[in-house]
Amino acid sequence: MGKKLLLVFLGMVLTACTGSSEEPIRALLAVGVVNQSSQASEVRFYLSRTLQPGVGESPRLVGSWPLDEPLVDFLYRRSLEGGNDQLWVLTSNRLRRYNTGLLRTSSVGSPTLDGFDQALPSGCSQGYLRAGQSHLLLVCPPSEPSRPIGNYQAWRIPYNATALPDPIDFLEPNLVRLDVPARLALGPGDQLLYLTPSQMGRYDFVNPYLERTFARSGAFPTDLIYTSNLALGLLDDNDSTTTDTTLLAWNLEATSGPSFNPNSNLAARDFARGAPPIFVLGTGLARFDGGFQLAPESVLSRSIAYRSGVAAQDQFLYLAQQNAPTLTVIDLTLNFASLTSAALRSSTISGNFQERLVALAFIPVEE
Repeated sequence: MGKKLLLVFLGMVLTACTGSSEEPIRALLAVGVVNQSSQASEVRFYLSRTLQPGVGESPRLVGSWPLDEPLVDFLYRRSLEGGNDQLWVLTSNRLRRYNTGLLRTSSVGSPTLDGFDQALPSGCSQGYLRAGQSHLLLVCPPSEPSRPIGNYQAWRIPYNATALPDPIDFLEPNLVRLDVPARLALGPGDQLLYLTPSQMGRYDFVNPYLERTFARSGAFPTDLIYTSNLALGLLDDNDSTTTDTTLLAWNLEATSGPSFNPNSNLAARDFARGAPPIFVLGTGLARFDGGFQLAPESVLSRSIAYRSGVAAQDQFLYLAQQNAPTLTVIDLTLNFASLTSAALRSSTISGNFQERLVALAFIPVEE
């Protein structure tokens, strides 16, 4: 009996020392890499824990998947219906779906297609992917985003699709009136959400659209997501010499409208994936929770530009810098506004400074 009590006591002490008795999440960080000179592209997979602050290991590259076209974006979806976990990869002219079920912490093998490999009817070098409940949204804006909305191409693609469905018809009366440039996302029930320089709304292709209009001088929409029952949009002044960001938040109710949350300390152009928590990034980085929280300038410079980010289940924020092949990882268990240098780590993962990191995905895996 005494031995049993001693073992229980030792277990409690160890738990108190480590802060948790849970096993760390085994995961890979998928990093989309494009060579600026040759446009050669690949997806590299790093053991996520070797990128984190406080770990005395160098970043461990587990393996990579070469791509035959310039990478534009990718999106990971964990299956909730017993199907395969998916990595959707958008290149300049194709959309492919890969099965990630064979990824391991020791090997990534060869890329395995998961029944979807489709050529796009026109180039999609400026495109992006957004997740919905049962559909993926693929958006291919025109090379000049200020062209009329009829020049945009987009598809709502079922996650189990084997071919591209019919595209969204932007010439139909409810959509042809949209201002440009436009950002698109999927909302509740996979309704189409839109943000333009003067409009924010939702449309289910059956009922009348719900929309709010506004007048913002020089407003340029740069991103739009739906999370925690809120549509969240970013407006930028489209001036690279200034820091000026406005975040819009709307619950999409007919009795309300979007709130406008400005900040002059950063030029945020994107949301990190994985929200909540909500992070905005561009030139500078901030957490948004009803207001903007910025890390101390002495710890995290607001002049650093970020290309993409993901707030992961392991409570770390993974960030790809814009102008160098460098990953920054931040511990999210601590107060972001009082962040210390011990809670972040930056790692240059390539000696080739022609390489840029264009997309990130956090992928839990088996051992």
